[in-house]
Amino acid sequence: MNGTCRTRRSEEQGFSLVEVVIAIGVLAGVLISISSMFIMGGRQVKTGKTMTEATALAHAIMETLDAQSFLALYTNLGAAGTDQTITVSSNVTGSPIVSWQTEISRKLANGVGSVRLDPFGGAAIPSTFGSCVAIKVTVTLAWNELGRAQTVQVSTMRF
Repeated sequence: MNGTCRTRRSEEQGFSLVEVVIAIGVLAGVLISISSMFIMGGRQVKTGKTMTEATALAHAIMETLDAQSFLALYTNLGAAGTDQTITVSSNVTGSPIVSWQTEISRKLANGVGSVRLDPFGGAAIPSTFGSCVAIKVTVTLAWNELGRAQTVQVSTMRF
C-alpha cells in the first residue's frame, strides 16, 4: 500500500510557487512591451492623420492663390510693384489670408498659416514684383502636436 501511494505522489507533478511567479513576471513584461507599442502606434497614426489634413489644407490655400491673376496675386496680399518679397500670416488681424485661420485652427491645434511671395527674373536686380517674370508662392502651416513643432510647406512657381 505504501508503494502505491508513493507512485501516485511521484506521478502527480505541478508547478512550484517560484515557477508560477517567474512565469507571471515574464508574461507581464511581454504584455507591457506590447501595450507600449500600441500606444506609440496610435500616436503615429494621429500624427499622420494631422499631417495629411495639414497638407490638404495647404493645397487648398495654394489652389485659391492659383486662381488669381499674376498681378492680383501680389497686390491682393498687400505687395507693391517695387517690393522684393512679402509674407502674410493668417493670425494677424486684417491679413488677406485671415479668413483661413478658422479652418487652420479647427484642423491644427494652435496652428497658424503664412504665405510668402518671392519675385524672380526680370530686368531689375534684385527682382521686384513689378519687373519679375515669375513669382515663387510658398504656403506654410505650423502647429504643435504632442509637444513637438510640426510644419507643412507647399511651394509653386507662377509665370
